[in-house]
Amino acid sequence: MTELLLDPSIRSWVFLPLVVITLLVGVLRHYASLCLSTGREVKFIEVESGEVLRRIQLLRRNGDLLPRVSFIARKLYLSDVVESFLRAEKRKSLQREANAPRMIDPAVFSEMIKCNLTNVLPMVLVGGWINWTFSGFVTTKVPFPLTHGFKTMLQRGVELHSLDASWVSSASWYFLNVVGLKSVYYLMLGEDNLADGLSLTQEQTSATSSPFVAAYKGERRALFLLDHNWRFK
Repeated sequence: MTELLLDPSIRSWVFLPLVVITLLVGVLRHYASLCLSTGREVKFIEVESGEVLRRIQLLRRNGDLLPRVSFIARKLYLSDVVESFLRAEKRKSLQREANAPRMIDPAVFSEMIKCNLTNVLPMVLVGGWINWTFSGFVTTKVPFPLTHGFKTMLQRGVELHSLDASWVSSASWYFLNVVGLKSVYYLMLGEDNLADGLSLTQEQTSATSSPFVAAYKGERRALFLLDHNWRFK
């Protein structure tokens, strides 16, 4: 493998600028998403479902404080609520599948366009510009050895078979920053930031399927397996 000695100017003109560019693009994506977002109306069924899930979790954590009769009564009641919810969601799913060919929600189509404008389009444009401007640079090296299979992921745009797989090219460094700056966005913009472009995609997915189905199934299984041992027996 070829051992390299990087020019210190690469740090000032390639390594750090890519970090700053990625950070600024994420911040601009966040505020652009806020400007384009219309705000999805929270439905009563979503609030009710969230409260039922919270009650199940409280019962599983603190059920040993209740007498056995009270615990079983709450367990049976919440189990019936979960079963009713899953049956209703199954009927809605079958109805959506039956009406899928002729049913197009304008709100979902609008969210898809917004997601493409604020997430996909900036990623393609900025990634293409960076690949053209900083093409051929080796920016840094990971502090641990890697196998040859990582070369295609970490050395995009640098075709050198004799180069150690631990070196990172400029294009790969940009994509690593896109994924790795989520914690920085969390500190700068808050927990519900749209800088990484994933929140709009999650909202778009949840618009067509209920996000509570998987949670209800998991809680139903945990509640069924829960055994009661009264702490004050």
